[in-house]
Amino acid sequence: MLKKLESDADLFAAALSQSSVSVWQTDIDGVYCEVDRGIIDRFTKNSVRLTTIQDEIAYYFRDDGTLFRVETE
Repeated sequence: MLKKLESDADLFAAALSQSSVSVWQTDIDGVYCEVDRGIIDRFTKNSVRLTTIQDEIAYYFRDDGTLFRVETE
C-alpha cells in the first residue's frame, strides 16, 4: 500500500528511516505517473531533495502538485 507523504513529519520519518520514496507528477492528460524514486536527502517547506536510484540528486517542489509516496506494509 502506498502512503502519501503530506506533512513535514511524514517527510522527516521517511528521511530518517531511509525509505524509498516515489515521486508522482501529472502528465499532459492530468493523470499521475511515477517520475522518480529515491531516498529523501533534505527537505524544506517548499522542496524535497532526493538521492535517486541512479545516485543523482533531484529536486522537486512541494506546492506544484507533486506527490510523494512511500510503500507501507
